[in-house]
Amino acid sequence: MCLGFSLKPLLAQNNKTAVDNYLSWFKPVNAHLRTAISYLRTGNTDFAALALEDMITAKAPDETLQGTLKSTVTSTVKKAQTALDQIDNNEPDKARAMLLTMRADFFALHQKSNIKVFDDCIWMLGKKGPALWHYRKNKADLTNEEELQSVAKAAADYLAQLNLCDAQATPQIKADESYSRIVTGARQSLERLPAEALANKDGGQLYRFIIELRSFDRLLYFRFG
Repeated sequence: MCLGFSLKPLLAQNNKTAVDNYLSWFKPVNAHLRTAISYLRTGNTDFAALALEDMITAKAPDETLQGTLKSTVTSTVKKAQTALDQIDNNEPDKARAMLLTMRADFFALHQKSNIKVFDDCIWMLGKKGPALWHYRKNKADLTNEEELQSVAKAAADYLAQLNLCDAQATPQIKADESYSRIVTGARQSLERLPAEALANKDGGQLYRFIIELRSFDRLLYFRFG
């Protein structure tokens, strides 16, 4: 039977509505998630527990969600409750590991479903960091050209991702003074690192840049990742 019109625009609109509803749930839930993860890192289990309680009681999307998006909402509540129980059982490391896996699963879902959200760009920024953080505990031999180039590449990769995220930031995010202060500080450090620490083969200065960048990285994740 011919209906006389194409179903594709209708299906596309329904999908957009579902994604919009999902994101209206995900963004506040993810804010609670990153808060819990960050507080668990510093041992503030009471504040982490409060963030998890907010995750559990967050308003669920309406019935437009189906399939994977719907099951993601359901499983998130269950996992948050499990993490909360682990905190109560004095197992904060297990709780944090579960929450980090949950965040990685969100990212994988968004990539697979072509869901675009700024938080994911900042999450990916954090994945660029370990190549630099390695030299926080392992002193770089900057007289070794291969190792010097390895540090330079790690800094360039991190800066490229930072610039990508900054280009994706909405005007509202860019108007946030804390965001602009963190991004500006991180970018300046990343630009100075090769021009100063690497050019002078100064391992001590490299270490100081990395410590500073690690702080910026954690602040970006805490606020926007």
